[in-house]
Amino acid sequence: MIDPAEFLLSLAEIAVALAGFSGLIVAIRATGPHGWHPRDIWSLSWMIGASLGTLFLALLPLWLAGLGFAPAAAYRASAAAASVYCVVFLVLMASIGRGLRLRGYPRRIPFFPTAMMTLLGTVLAAVGTTAAGLVPASRLHGVYTGGLIALLVISSLALGVFLVLLARVVKKRGGESGVTMNPGNGPDPADEQAARGG
Repeated sequence: MIDPAEFLLSLAEIAVALAGFSGLIVAIRATGPHGWHPRDIWSLSWMIGASLGTLFLALLPLWLAGLGFAPAAAYRASAAAASVYCVVFLVLMASIGRGLRLRGYPRRIPFFPTAMMTLLGTVLAAVGTTAAGLVPASRLHGVYTGGLIALLVISSLALGVFLVLLARVVKKRGGESGVTMNPGNGPDPADEQAARGG
């Protein structure tokens, strides 16, 4: 059985990795010919918010334990902080999503936003019941970390949105301009630039 502190640190490491993917997405989208779509920024906000939220909320019980909190008190205090975070995040993302719809930017992939909102509501229920003392002490770690895992799934779904949209763009460009993965279609511009020393 894994130590609870090690498990929390593992969740924090996964959150850092997912946050790093958001930087990669920013770099890829910034070089695109059409720039950022307002829904891209909304999806990126989901990814960054969920992964950084997981990072800080995974480390919070460890920090509180270092301050002398008993394990149960550390989890309940962390769950209270997580509840506030989830409420703010849920209200913010729902209001931004609604504003985008009203401005004429509908959901491009309907399943993902619904799943992310549902999961965030599930996280809020888990951490809310933990903060309220409705979870027995023997289950605190499991319920709290279950909420953090759901936050990581939210971040992964946001990454999935970008991957689906990227696949659509590649498929569309492949049909219009003959772009394929076949290396026999001519030199790669990146290889040409490297050969010139650029």
